[in-house]
Amino acid sequence: MNSDLNDRAHQFRIIQKRLLLRFKDRNPSPLNQLDTIMNGTYSQLVDLSNAVDALKRDLSKSAQNLSCATHLMLMLIRYRFNLDDENFQLIRAHLSPEVADNTEQGWEEITDAAMTHLLRTSLAKSAKESAVAPAPLSMPADTNKLKKHITIVCDRLAKGARLTRVIDNQGKD
Repeated sequence: MNSDLNDRAHQFRIIQKRLLLRFKDRNPSPLNQLDTIMNGTYSQLVDLSNAVDALKRDLSKSAQNLSCATHLMLMLIRYRFNLDDENFQLIRAHLSPEVADNTEQGWEEITDAAMTHLLRTSLAKSAKESAVAPAPLSMPADTNKLKKHITIVCDRLAKGARLTRVIDNQGKD
């Protein structure tokens, strides 16, 4: 959509330049429907910019909905697994409710990388799990991998795993 908008804006500027050149001549040549093309291009430009604005509003609304759903999920995780403040802040840092609606990196990529990191560090079952090199961030085809990682984190929390070790009064783990 943005590329179409850019193409129409470029076309509009070219038509403007041609019209200005024709009007600067002492004996202007006929417009040859250049004004009609300019009006059509202007209409397309306005329609595309309105469509881009509508898509941006929809993206913002979706980001807000995702943020609210993530907040709810974090609260459910906290109370279901009885997490203390420190463990809750760590899970919140990895499963962030802060959703930035930009096109460079999406919430899904960042959250999936954070969940993978969590599974390979503090929630790793063995040293073998933590030895795997991290994959580069890329746009996923779907959210199945992210759902799977969140499910595994919840399963490990349900089995009693914690993100930080709790130290009792004796100084023992």
